[in-house]
Amino acid sequence: MKVRIMHKDSFAFTGADIDWEAIGMGPIGLVEDAEGNWYPLALDDRRHPHLVDADGPHELDRENAGPAIYRALDETCERLWGHSWNSAVGEIFGLNRRTTQRDRVSRYLLPPAVLQVVAYVASADDSQELAGALLALARYARKTGSKAEALGYWQNAADVFYGNAKDVIVGAGLAGPDLARKPV
Repeated sequence: MKVRIMHKDSFAFTGADIDWEAIGMGPIGLVEDAEGNWYPLALDDRRHPHLVDADGPHELDRENAGPAIYRALDETCERLWGHSWNSAVGEIFGLNRRTTQRDRVSRYLLPPAVLQVVAYVASADDSQELAGALLALARYARKTGSKAEALGYWQNAADVFYGNAKDVIVGAGLAGPDLARKPV
């Protein structure tokens, strides 16, 4: 069984006409059937994987689907966060690191909302940048415990990068680095 982690709004996603709310499922990607056809892969609120075709959802055997979903998740997350993606995903979503390990994901999967966010990030044009930004923002949030403070730190980082904080950093009237300038 092959699985691809993919957001439902991705151009390659099949099943754009499915009413996900009506069937009570969250799409997380595509799954290949025995004949080599690709269909939407979705989870219900109990984390049970389903192939969804024109006849509706069909529950997949978790013993076969779980490891295939893990392999696709591993490939996707490694592209986004590198070899230590288990730690990054844990930080971003507040999950215990053990929860993101191969045997646990293969057996129990991750919450549908987590897999849907990973699918969204992976399908974004700026996937690696968005992944890095989410990790940085998760660290700010953990450090401050406050959404407003975390956003303040985030704004500070943008101000430093774009030179808006130059007077504070190097002093008024002094020339400072323009980090946003592209190398020549």
